Amino acid sequence: MSLVNKDKERYSFSKLSTFNDCKYAYWLTYIEHQKGIGNCFSSFGTEVHSIMERYAKGSLSLWDLASTYEKEFDTAVPEEFPSFPFCQDMRGLYYEQGLNYLRNFGGYPKYKILGVESQFDIDIDDWVFNGIIDLVYEDEQGRLIVHDYKSKSSFKNKAEQKKYARQLYLYSLHIKEKYGKYPDLLRFMMFRKETSVDIPFELDGLNEAVNWAKNTVKAIRTCWDYSPLCEEFFGNNLCNHRETCEHKI
Repeated sequence: MSLVNKDKERYSFSKLSTFNDCKYAYWLTYIEHQKGIGNCFSSFGTEVHSIMERYAKGSLSLWDLASTYEKEFDTAVPEEFPSFPFCQDMRGLYYEQGLNYLRNFGGYPKYKILGVESQFDIDIDDWVFNGIIDLVYEDEQGRLIVHDYKSKSSFKNKAEQKKYARQLYLYSLHIKEKYGKYPDLLRFMMFRKETSVDIPFELDGLNEAVNWAKNTVKAIRTCWDYSPLCEEFFGNNLCNHRETCEHKI
């Protein structure tokens, strides 16, 4: 087990991704330390994630998942959902999709749960990567699986899937340290559609993710231009600084 130096710079996947998505948002969040506000999509995902965490830890029974969600939803997701021509009631759609997932969820009868919300720090070069892993378990075939909940309905394409997979590949560094081997499978549970996306672990994928993280840290350390860079939907609906950002589209 490595001993992490607490005085080193610390980076999470979210921190690294924010820099690549919008340097101005990175400046406001991690340099100016402005918390900003949440958004409906993240609040929705956090609520379902919270319920699944409580179930995996034994504080909620399988039969209480849906009723807990119904009771907590309005408080947990206070933000307004945007309206689109193809869906005038986005809030109702998301609510029903979350409820259906929890009603249909059958537990983990074939899995040996090894970790729930496992927090970790791990040294990379002269900095620390930290994260929280939603779920780690062995399936009936003895495969070690890293499981991550996602409120996305699907990945738009292979490039987006690769971008998200970097997170679980980086988490695999901790898995190797703790369990003596890399995971066999990286699993994204897309709970709105009640489907999962499984990515077999590959060393090439791990190396790509680690190099991406290292290069991002180098770019952060040498950055002097924090100009905004984000697309319109993100800037208007998802960015934590959308109410105060003077660059919003």
